[in-house]
Amino acid sequence: MSSIYPFSRAKGILKSHYRLLNPPADSLTDKSQTQLEQLLAFSPILREVWEWKESFSGWYDYSPNFDVAQLGFTRWCQQGEGIEHEAVQSALKTMRNWEEEIVNYHHCRWTNAKVEGRHNRIKSYQRRHYFTRNRRCYKAGILFECNWYRLLG
Repeated sequence: MSSIYPFSRAKGILKSHYRLLNPPADSLTDKSQTQLEQLLAFSPILREVWEWKESFSGWYDYSPNFDVAQLGFTRWCQQGEGIEHEAVQSALKTMRNWEEEIVNYHHCRWTNAKVEGRHNRIKSYQRRHYFTRNRRCYKAGILFECNWYRLLG
């Protein structure tokens, strides 16, 4: 497929449709799946990395217990070792460093996403209100920023 398009055209198509690489394949419309196939046809390594990403999502969502998750994670890492790309090898190194924490998700299936979300809200608030002099107003603003949903419902 990449021989049909000149390099500049392929680059334009990749840039305009790169967001199709992120969501799960089964959540895409038929038109989007066709466009995704067009993107993946440009590079064998792109297809390989995308399939690796999809297998991680499948492992994460469908591992029924800790033992199966441990085995699946090891298998997923081995799959990644076969991909000859610097970014993939770097990601694998990070994933191996955090293997215990990643696989432990399958013990009780909860994450610290809520804490991280609040932390991001506080940091964002701090950037927007850097010069607030009244400490009480500043603190009240942060509390409001992190708990506004409770006031609505």
